Amino acid sequence: MKVLCFFNPKAGGGQAAKKLSKLKQLFEQHDIKAEIILTDYSQFAMANLQFYDLNKYDALIAAGGDGSFFDLLNAYMNNKQGVSLPLGLIPLGTGNSLSRELVQGKKDLTEFIKIIKNRQTKQIDIIKVREQKQTYYFANMMGFGFTTDVTLTAIKYKWLKKWAYIIGVLINTLKLKTYPLSYKINNKWHSIDNTFISVANSKFSGNDFLIAPNAQLDDGLFDVIIVNKINRWNLLKTFPQIFNGKYINSPFVTYFQTSKISFNSPQIKITSPDGEILGQLPISIEIVPQAIQLLSN
Repeated sequence: MKVLCFFNPKAGGGQAAKKLSKLKQLFEQHDIKAEIILTDYSQFAMANLQFYDLNKYDALIAAGGDGSFFDLLNAYMNNKQGVSLPLGLIPLGTGNSLSRELVQGKKDLTEFIKIIKNRQTKQIDIIKVREQKQTYYFANMMGFGFTTDVTLTAIKYKWLKKWAYIIGVLINTLKLKTYPLSYKINNKWHSIDNTFISVANSKFSGNDFLIAPNAQLDDGLFDVIIVNKINRWNLLKTFPQIFNGKYINSPFVTYFQTSKISFNSPQIKITSPDGEILGQLPISIEIVPQAIQLLSN
């Protein structure tokens, strides 16, 4: 078996670099020929996948965080070679949210190497986002409003791993503001005073946040979480319930599933797909069912 692996040494606040030798050893132990490419800037795979002959490989692997898989996914969806390959991931990042769908409980690197070795795949949906100047895809979660503010803060604290997101929540709660938002679903526009939006394809965000408890990777739908106008005290009371998903029962939260939605706001709102800071409203979002093969157990 031969794989092309894009390895992000900066993932996990730079901790990923320390695991490179271990990763090479595990590939060898499991008889996987891995061509490891070190990514030294954001969207590296998007810029460089075209230069590799994909016919040489049995799978494409992202070794890093959720952003690393986002990079590989978009590179793959835009590749013009017409080669169909399964995608895999080795979680070395801060969030590693998508990996929660692959391995329950213990998340030793060996478990993910075994998944690659076994070549077992699952057809999963991905989500397509259209903006005025670009189109991109994500597999896990996208947000804007408070969620993007949290991501921007968490980036500064990546060395604290999963605690980075919790710190991001606490800091941005102190600066909490709402904004006017419109969304279109079933050909009807709705106007609300919003705190934040999350659009989820899988259950987890920020590693341990059960952001979308009803989400499935292969159901042809994505989950929309709308947090309406809420004060700091109620946000802090509601926040602990995000770890078990019960926060969706809050009177301040609207939660539903759909396959298509659009968002717009008179204010500039930056989007954060899979932890990446990329683009802004207005956007239209739709599911792409059964779009890729994901290496899974």
